[in-house]
Amino acid sequence: MPTVFRHFLKPLALSALLAMGGCSVIWPVYETPPIDVPPAALKPLSLDRQWWKLFSDPALNQLVEDALANNLDLAKAATNIDEARANAGAARALLSPRVDGMAKAGATQRQLTFAVNQSEINKTTSSASVGAAVNWEIDLWGRIRQMNDAALARLAASEHTRNATVLSVSSAVVDTYLQLRTLDAKLVMTRDAARDLKYASNLEYRRWKAEAGTQLAYQQSLAEWSATEARIPGIESAIAKTELALQILVGRSPRLMGEHLLRGAQPKVPDTPREFDSALLLRRPDVASAEQLLVAAHADVNAARAERYPRLNLSLLAGLIASSSNLITGFPLFWDASAGLTGPIYDAGLIQSKTEAAEARRERAVAQYRYAVSVAFRDTYEAMVLRDTSDSQVASSEAEVATRKQSLVLTQKSYDAGRSSKFEVLSESIKVLNAQLSLADARQNQLLARSQYYKALGGGF
Repeated sequence: MPTVFRHFLKPLALSALLAMGGCSVIWPVYETPPIDVPPAALKPLSLDRQWWKLFSDPALNQLVEDALANNLDLAKAATNIDEARANAGAARALLSPRVDGMAKAGATQRQLTFAVNQSEINKTTSSASVGAAVNWEIDLWGRIRQMNDAALARLAASEHTRNATVLSVSSAVVDTYLQLRTLDAKLVMTRDAARDLKYASNLEYRRWKAEAGTQLAYQQSLAEWSATEARIPGIESAIAKTELALQILVGRSPRLMGEHLLRGAQPKVPDTPREFDSALLLRRPDVASAEQLLVAAHADVNAARAERYPRLNLSLLAGLIASSSNLITGFPLFWDASAGLTGPIYDAGLIQSKTEAAEARRERAVAQYRYAVSVAFRDTYEAMVLRDTSDSQVASSEAEVATRKQSLVLTQKSYDAGRSSKFEVLSESIKVLNAQLSLADARQNQLLARSQYYKALGGGF
């Protein structure tokens, strides 16, 4: 075995002994804070990550896929993951030795001295050296391992945050698309009603001119047609704004924003579980991210406390040296091996302050985690209430529309028999339109309640 390695084994043996002594320090293991939540279901529930496909609308599916591929918020979330992964790599690298190359060149002139040969007096000597330096901090107390654990937890948190962004983007696309489809339906209803009222107005005009009707009936029908026609531009404007908002969500380029989005069949109302699994909620991306940040904060506290203990550094410097001096010939090998132990004696409370700051950040992370869990349960309970109330609202609105249509038929028959005025027929027509528009809103709320329910449960993540 080369002499240099035999000499270097001594500090290595010393470090091994110190490391075994350091193993006696056992840092507190992370434990999830106790939270009073409903018990998990005996049969765990699960959701498909592509939950939007439950609406059975191919156009909606394509829009969500485009958004997940092109959305700028997701692009930013991906860069956050890359940054966290790089930080985790940097923390992991601290566990390994560091090797640095070195090269040096210089010149030296020795003055008259008793320690120098006659030939070396007042002679300028050129020298050059090349070699490598190895430095390694032995992680005696787990400080570097705790830093590595914190970095890995932050990487996991950033990945959960990206999943939360995926869920948010997909939910926004679904909700915006459902609103767009409702506006489309309202536009069709209003145009149909305006067409019927225009026909009725023209008919009343001919009846008035033929002296079979009155000018009052004609003016009433004309006013209702004009009022209904005036609703159309507002709905068209809302459709244009909603469509542009959807274009932004799916990441369309400015050149393509002027094109209309494709629509599919009327979205289906998906079935939703009547109960939810608390374990599923705790895996929700924002909750999982909050817990990983808490794990990182816990590791930060351990790392800060480990600053109180001494650090062991091993170093080895070895290389070749060339010189123009007659005293040195060839390319001799030089080396230097050392082991150093350093520890804090007095730092004016710096380490204590760092520890207290880390503990404060951990307490803040605990509060944030508890808040995230509370928000998840609140969202789920609210979604369940909206689901049930929207179903009731749709049933009531459908019954109202059926009743209004029947009333309109009877009023029209009464008018044909001369027992009712044209104003009563027009009034019933407007009531039918308003009931249909209310039903469209109710159906939109019914669909949005399903979307909110899937989002509240974490969208399958």
